[in-house]
Amino acid sequence: MFGYKKLIFILVAATALADLGCQKTTTAPTLTGVAAFTVVNAIPNTNNGLVIPVINTGSAITWFQSAYWLFYGSFYEYSPVAGNDTVYVVQLSDTLDVDPKSAGEMFYSILNLKKGGIYSLFLCGADTTSPDYLFTSDSLPFHSPTDSTVGVRFVNLSTSSSPISINLEGSPNGSEVTSLSYKSITGFRDYISNSSITNSGYLFVFRDVATGDSLASFDLAGFNNNNGVGLSDQNNGNPLVFKNVTIAFIGQPGINAVVPQSTMLIDDY
Repeated sequence: MFGYKKLIFILVAATALADLGCQKTTTAPTLTGVAAFTVVNAIPNTNNGLVIPVINTGSAITWFQSAYWLFYGSFYEYSPVAGNDTVYVVQLSDTLDVDPKSAGEMFYSILNLKKGGIYSLFLCGADTTSPDYLFTSDSLPFHSPTDSTVGVRFVNLSTSSSPISINLEGSPNGSEVTSLSYKSITGFRDYISNSSITNSGYLFVFRDVATGDSLASFDLAGFNNNNGVGLSDQNNGNPLVFKNVTIAFIGQPGINAVVPQSTMLIDDY
């Protein structure tokens, strides 16, 4: 993918090789494990000023054109080696003089990533000059193939926004979430995703708690694909079958906002 999709970051993921010889052993070989690490860009002014996260190194990026650019409203999942977890984020720049902890970076941390752990780094804030973030260690629910459910959680990444409520279309305000302030995140909740759910799916409405005004919405649809098979068919149904997703509330508050409030879907596992 280096040639034409402008690969994301620099990842150094290593896995120890097991001894394939014929000798017997009474102990299991030591393996170097990886973590699951999702980075989300919800910084409103980065449509043109793209950001580049760098994982598992404290060195500067040598070739910016070979790094993956994370657009506003996008995310990417990585598998860094656990225990070697320096992460920093910089803006796109055609220079070799970028260093971690420099003035041009938006995030720098040595994260405590564990082998087999699942983590999310939500980049947010008003703009690239005043960045913010939310880092979570995630525990994802298991969905049995016999249940046909999808796990959904919500996060508020709209800087300076008032608390929001979330309801299903046609249900009372706050039917799903009564109040969610900036940088708050809910747990996962199961939603039925079998053929009994029509193509309209679940329409989530995001509202200002104080006024009840509708600010944005997200339609989790497509559950009745392929003549009613929908999510219950792992081969032909909706790709979210038996998985978990995060719906993020992003953008700037106010009717004159340059980047209006909206929502985005983040695939988990």
